[in-house]
Amino acid sequence: MGVLNIEPMDIEGPLHWALPPSKSHMIRWLVLAAQSSVTVAIRFSQGPGRDILSMAECLEALGAVIERKDSEWAVSGVGRDGFRAPVGTLNCGNSGTTARFLMAIAAGMSDSVEIDGDDSLRARDMSVIAGVLRDLGCSVSGDALPLTVTGPLESGTSVVDLSSSSQPLSAMLLAAPGFPSSVSLKTVGRSVSRGYYEMSFEIAESCGSQNRFSEDVNEIVPWEVNVPEAVMIPTEDSLLPVAMLISDLHGSRLELEIGGNPSPAIVDLAEQSDILDLRDESDLICPASALMAIGNGGRIIGTAHSRGKESDRIASTVYLLRCFGMDAEATEDGLDIPGKQSPSRPVIPVDSHQDHRLAMTAMALASRCGGVVSGPEICAVSDPGFISRLLGLGD
Repeated sequence: MGVLNIEPMDIEGPLHWALPPSKSHMIRWLVLAAQSSVTVAIRFSQGPGRDILSMAECLEALGAVIERKDSEWAVSGVGRDGFRAPVGTLNCGNSGTTARFLMAIAAGMSDSVEIDGDDSLRARDMSVIAGVLRDLGCSVSGDALPLTVTGPLESGTSVVDLSSSSQPLSAMLLAAPGFPSSVSLKTVGRSVSRGYYEMSFEIAESCGSQNRFSEDVNEIVPWEVNVPEAVMIPTEDSLLPVAMLISDLHGSRLELEIGGNPSPAIVDLAEQSDILDLRDESDLICPASALMAIGNGGRIIGTAHSRGKESDRIASTVYLLRCFGMDAEATEDGLDIPGKQSPSRPVIPVDSHQDHRLAMTAMALASRCGGVVSGPEICAVSDPGFISRLLGLGD
């Protein structure tokens, strides 16, 4: 694990910034393109993050062919032949999305598939998707990585708890083209991250799926994937608050190379709302907390499920702010954050906790007051160009 020393920067003029391609969109398109019978051009700006690369490499191990160029990948799917058994273990790196999606894909196969990831991913809970697959007749060797899935699944019914993550539902939907039969999934719990399963159903529908989301029972029916000839991946707008933080810290006007599409939570954050509900956007908690701390303060709610992310993001955000001499108090489902605070240089290296959003927020704060960040390379999970772009601001 490396360390990065950042000295205070003097940023003059507007802040020119670029966002990487959305890993949520691109991973979903890769999964469906890999199951099609044609070649799909997946286009994007900036470099894809390491989570996207992890999914691509695993799909290649399952038989898809991906030709990579700087701003376009050509994906040739396995079609009716279906995925083949991989030689060796599928390595998901740091990507929980990749792990859960691959568990569902493996459930449609008759061979045993071993799935693993890095130390951070091994610590994450896979019990919801594992429980669903067991209910449907699969053997799943554990509730955390490394684990082995042995299918194929059988027609039946299972319960999906959406209160901690929407990924298991998305995983079952997007893997369904490879299932031998339809399955029924009863959804329970107060759903979180709703935009992500809505995205999954929308993308699946554009590829020929007749499956529609239900708040009660979802009948997931296999279908033949019909993808468009080309797809343009939008930018990763969940990283916009990091750029907003750099902009506010330095009093620079933010100018994006490609205009983003701010979500309601990001709009509320920009308008300095007193209460920020991150039920559907818990990924924003780290930079949003820093923005509120240097702004007017407030309360973040609805994000208890962020404790199960790459780090316990409620606890790690409190840790991060305190490293920079600022304060926040953890609540049951979020944070209480005093306003009008200023960051000061940490006296010890700030631990990224193998969490890319925590690391980016730490580096953004350090651009104002200086500091050393441990494990900065984790930023490449979502934005491989982040560090060079940030350090280039001080030139």
